[in-house]
Amino acid sequence: MRGRVLALVAVAVGVSSIAGALEPIFIPVKIDGPVHDPPNGTFWYGPFAEGVAVFDVNGDGILDITCGANWYQGPDWRKHGDYRSGAGRSGEFISDNGEFPLDVDGDGRLDLISSGWMANGVFWYRNPGRAGVRWEAHKIMDSVQTEGFIAEDVDGDGDPDLLINHWDPAPDQGVTWIENRAGGAFLPHVIGTDGDTHGIGLGDLNLDGRKDIITPRGWYEAPEDRATGTWRFHADFDAGRQLGIRMIVYDVNGDGLPDIICGKGHDYGLFWLERLPGGPPLEFERRVIEDSLGQFHTLVLADVNQDGRPDLVTGKRLRGHGGDDPSSFDPLGLFWYEIEAGGLVRHVLAFNHVVWYPGAEERNPPPNCAIGTGMNINVVDVNGDGRVDIVVAGKSGLYLLENRGSPPTPRMDRPRQAEP
Repeated sequence: MRGRVLALVAVAVGVSSIAGALEPIFIPVKIDGPVHDPPNGTFWYGPFAEGVAVFDVNGDGILDITCGANWYQGPDWRKHGDYRSGAGRSGEFISDNGEFPLDVDGDGRLDLISSGWMANGVFWYRNPGRAGVRWEAHKIMDSVQTEGFIAEDVDGDGDPDLLINHWDPAPDQGVTWIENRAGGAFLPHVIGTDGDTHGIGLGDLNLDGRKDIITPRGWYEAPEDRATGTWRFHADFDAGRQLGIRMIVYDVNGDGLPDIICGKGHDYGLFWLERLPGGPPLEFERRVIEDSLGQFHTLVLADVNQDGRPDLVTGKRLRGHGGDDPSSFDPLGLFWYEIEAGGLVRHVLAFNHVVWYPGAEERNPPPNCAIGTGMNINVVDVNGDGRVDIVVAGKSGLYLLENRGSPPTPRMDRPRQAEP
């Protein structure tokens, strides 16, 4: 199976063989990154925040970026440091398992929701609407061993709720979704302990019009009243350990049945579970996408080439367990996959074989453009040119991948150098 990856790389650098259209060109822009200063305990691979959000922080009509304790003012990405708490350091890690903008208190300003595995709790941070004022932290709920969350409408009332993921079971915890109520109120719902482990998803798996909750060890069927009804657990599959966030429900092969796209967050592998006709119980068959790449900790669906169909965006997380995972010392990569009739064709956004690690200082200097994924990926038109860009943060830094369009791309004006 491993030889098939080389063939995919050849497709990725050229014209899409599926859609027959030119693919967009993305130019990486490094916004910030960790300082490589080994004597003081900082390296090119961290500490640096792995959560990131894109929204208008200061209300000037221009998109900004938040990443850990800092926010970056668009369009030139001027850095504002230490604007909030809850993003502390532990070795090469920052306690930031994802970020999502939401006007929690209804004052017309977007606030921020975040969590971190080093601290107990899921929090929202109030946007004060004034420069230089620290954002006040409000705990939404206690939550230990929190790996991340999904912000999406769970109960069908039109506003985003929160679906929390724990990397390991803990006493008095379970699979939890948090109901978003008006005026900054949240109500947690613990629906069960089955499947409360690394990896979570949300989508209508049984085609009843309601979003079900997907875990690595089965799925919870959404009741008609999601807040008061019983979420019934179905152990119809076992997708493996330490899966990425999120597990994506999508009809990959176009047969009208929802499938599940999964990545291994701390091992090799990207695959999808094909739902077979019939049931209940639901039956699935595993289909390999990648078996020679690893640490697909973050997955998102977005229309990258803007052909009206969603694509898969994912990549390798850098040193998810501090270098202890299989694939930790393999090349970093950030990719998008075009989905068509059961095939996923890989397109390379960034790919770099990092060969510098502690003890090998004399071999190569620290790279400046090693782009990996962190805890969430943003696909959004950052500069308002009508094309979607990609913003990603990982332990190697914060990057904007600017969409230059399909070839031929416009010329880039640059200052002329003086004649010698």
